[in-house]
Amino acid sequence: MSEKGYSQEKEKHVPVLDGIRGLAILLVLIHHFAIAGVTLPDSFPGRVAQGLTQSAWIGVDLFFVLSGFLITGILYDTRESLNYFRAFYARRFLRIFPLYYGFLFVVMAFTRPLQIDWGGRQFLYLTYLDNALIVKHVFSQPLSPFFNLNYLWSLAVEEQFYFVWPALVFLLKDRTKIMLLAVMLTACSIGVRILMVYKNMPLGAIYTFTPARADSLMIGALLALALRSQPETRKRLIRAAWFVLPGSLVVLAAFAWPYQKLNWESSGLAMFGYTVIALASAALITLSLTTPALHALINRPTLRMLGKYSYGIYVLHVPIITLAARLDLPGRLGGANAGVGLHLLAFAMAVLASIALAALSFHFYESRFLRLKRNFRYKFSDASGAIGMATAESQLPAMTGPEISIAKLP
Repeated sequence: MSEKGYSQEKEKHVPVLDGIRGLAILLVLIHHFAIAGVTLPDSFPGRVAQGLTQSAWIGVDLFFVLSGFLITGILYDTRESLNYFRAFYARRFLRIFPLYYGFLFVVMAFTRPLQIDWGGRQFLYLTYLDNALIVKHVFSQPLSPFFNLNYLWSLAVEEQFYFVWPALVFLLKDRTKIMLLAVMLTACSIGVRILMVYKNMPLGAIYTFTPARADSLMIGALLALALRSQPETRKRLIRAAWFVLPGSLVVLAAFAWPYQKLNWESSGLAMFGYTVIALASAALITLSLTTPALHALINRPTLRMLGKYSYGIYVLHVPIITLAARLDLPGRLGGANAGVGLHLLAFAMAVLASIALAALSFHFYESRFLRLKRNFRYKFSDASGAIGMATAESQLPAMTGPEISIAKLP
């Protein structure tokens, strides 16, 4: 199918990608609940479980790779559209801004009862600059004794990515040139982290600084473009993924061994570990799309449901988990020696509350804006000058042969 022919194609949703989103948000929930004060038994299984939960912050990195993958696919497939920038930014606006700013405005409305000391930080959140190094001094004092908004840094990374990457894809257009740029930016991102570690900059600043985290987004971008290459190249990519995924897990286990967890406050992980996590994430996405066994494992209804509401869960879950930790249900029911079962019950209740609130937000608030996306479809003209329209969301090349057939694309 030609690229012009593709412009007339109806949007094809890929459910397994919702499963990837669901896995990512589940990891984030596990990590944030773990750091809210949950302790597991001091036994070998307990220590292993504790280490895994404290390492689950890698769910954010999986989100970055998936975002780079999906957004680059959309940008590349629509780079010849007549309304490229207008359609892209309008659709992103309708997906992201209503919930984000609605949440911030609600928090600001409760500034006094929540005892929030903004100190100018509200302007950083409103402009997606809360991860900028030049303003890190503002975060030296807690925002509130009840909860924080520090986790929103990852959304700032995403928005800054949206601000720059569409223009670069539009200017270059050629797939090989875009891939070369992505490789260069990946190398630069690693170099930025090495330099920051050498300069003894705070590892937390490295963890949240967009130029230092660009390699995760760029590896996702490279995957999207590689899957849009010739069939033989795609087959080599799939074969490579079978080696990259277990190899990356071995390397990450070596990073985790001294700390019994993946410690983002480790200089070694700060320099090279994020890239390894990104490679593992890209391999997981590749195999989930192309391998029947892994596809079936990720494409579960529960994970897809979590993926559908993942954005709302991410924005809304921290206040709920913080409230759950302050209520201390395990301690109230089981005392100081509350068992693992009570902690798991409290976790399940917080997760269900987060999902419920995100679902309500999606169906009764966000969906009102999402319906407006139909007014911003991408427009293409063919050789005759006729104009066709497409939404170009979640598209993937067709996988044939021993791989699973997922979608119809050029």
